[in-house]
Formats: sequence, structure tokens, C-alpha cells
Amino acid sequence: MIMDEHVRTARKLLAESCIKQLKANGFAADYFETSTEALTWLQEHTPAGSSIGFGGSETLKQTGILKWLTGNQNYTVYDRYHTDDTRKVFHQCLGADYFFMSTNALTVDGHLYNVDNTGNRVAALVYGPEHVYVVTGTNKLVRNVEEAVIRNEDTAAPANNVRLGRDNPCTVTGSCMHCNTPTSICNQFLVTRRCFPAGRIHVILINEDLGY
Repeated sequence: MIMDEHVRTARKLLAESCIKQLKANGFAADYFETSTEALTWLQEHTPAGSSIGFGGSETLKQTGILKWLTGNQNYTVYDRYHTDDTRKVFHQCLGADYFFMSTNALTVDGHLYNVDNTGNRVAALVYGPEHVYVVTGTNKLVRNVEEAVIRNEDTAAPANNVRLGRDNPCTVTGSCMHCNTPTSICNQFLVTRRCFPAGRIHVILINEDLGY
């Protein structure tokens, strides 16, 4: 779906405010109008010979980033989708030079909000890889952490449960029911308020609807 030009302009203004706050909080951050522009930038700024891991992400698929990484012979890629030992790959990702992921929500005041199943994605965000690229669309911008929680419960969590074929209550109601089922994917909750050391986490904000 093509974004309305007025919505695009409003989102850009919001994104620019967010970028300023991210930088004030120690993150590196860049804004791109399109996935194509973001992908080109990442290709130019990810050195050949690097080891690379990535978290599960529809955004990485939709932007073409996942296809670029897994099809590139210039990198050592720890590929979670093509392995018989996922646990081993998750641990390899923690020692990677670069880790790619998205986020469940991004607040305008420059905080990341993520909900994880096994915790491998948020673990890599917090500690391990030398560089972390967080790629996200402007559709995930919210005003604060409170809105981030609501966004996850009403949008991200139900959509991901449907995508993964999990028989959890939200796949019936369309909204989080705070379930305590063995198949729940909402197990680890993380707010990243600041980036330490400064610049380790680099937010790539794209003015498109991406992921859930």
C-alpha cells in the first residue's frame, strides 16, 4: 500500500524528533525515506569479512536486508533459518561483529521497547555483538513506553502469534489476553532507555510501514 503523502510528511516530522532524542540518549540514528535507500547505506557501512547475526524479523525480510545478508559470501552469517542447532546459532550471534534486528516499538523520546520469546534477540541487543543495527518503520513510532506496551498487545503480539501458528488467546480475540500458556511468545520484556557504550546501537528509521 502506498502511503498518503500527508501521512508521510507527518511521519517524517515525528521521525526527525525521534532521531534527535535517540542521539541525545547515546544511540546512533539515521532516517531514510525508503527501504532501498536504507539497504544501500547498510551495504556501504557493513565491512566485508564481518561476522553477522540477526533476530527473527519480518522487517528484515520486507526490506531485503535478510536476503542480502544470507546470500552474501563476503560475510560469516549465523543463519537461524538454516541450521539444525538453533541454540548454537543464537550463542554465535552474541559474539558477532554485527547484529541486525527490528523493534516492537520506538518511542518519540528515544527509547526501544521489545517483547521476546526465547530472549535471544533482546540478549544480543543488550550485550555481546560489537554493533547492533535496529531497523524499523515509522509505523512503530509511539509517544511513550505506555503506548509501546499497547502497540505490542494490540498489534505486534497477535500478528506474530498468527504468523507463527501459536494457539494462544490473542489469535482469537485479536488482542493480548495476558495469557500464561506454555506456547506464549511474550516472555521477555525490555525497555532500552539509553545506549551504552554510546553509538553501539544504531537505529535505522525508514518512512514505510514495516513489520508488525
